[in-house]
Amino acid sequence: MIPHLSSALHSEVEACRAGLLLALHQGWKEVEIESDCSILVAAMNSQAEDNSEVSRILDDCRDYMQAFDYIRIRHVYREANSVANRLAHFASLDHVVDLSLVEAPDFLQNVLYEDICNATMHARGIGKI
Repeated sequence: MIPHLSSALHSEVEACRAGLLLALHQGWKEVEIESDCSILVAAMNSQAEDNSEVSRILDDCRDYMQAFDYIRIRHVYREANSVANRLAHFASLDHVVDLSLVEAPDFLQNVLYEDICNATMHARGIGKI
């Protein structure tokens, strides 16, 4: 849990920074980040100067991005991002989630399947946008 979050965007950017740091520490060279926060995705993909409340964190993220051979940051609809919402919910309840980087825990298996189905439906234009 990250103390002193000032907004939803602040929370999203901090989570992105934490994910990038995890990927760096794991030694990964290719990374794809998905977020249902279109503001975060636009900011991360932009080279424009940012003077928002999260500008320094965004600068950190952009610096970390340089360490990867391949990195993609893309927007996904909320309906295809349930895993992140489930993990955030557990964290908000101060639950400790022991995540393996090899296999998803049982409590996420059904949500992963639903995310894949929902993402496919939205990509095909079947689901509501």
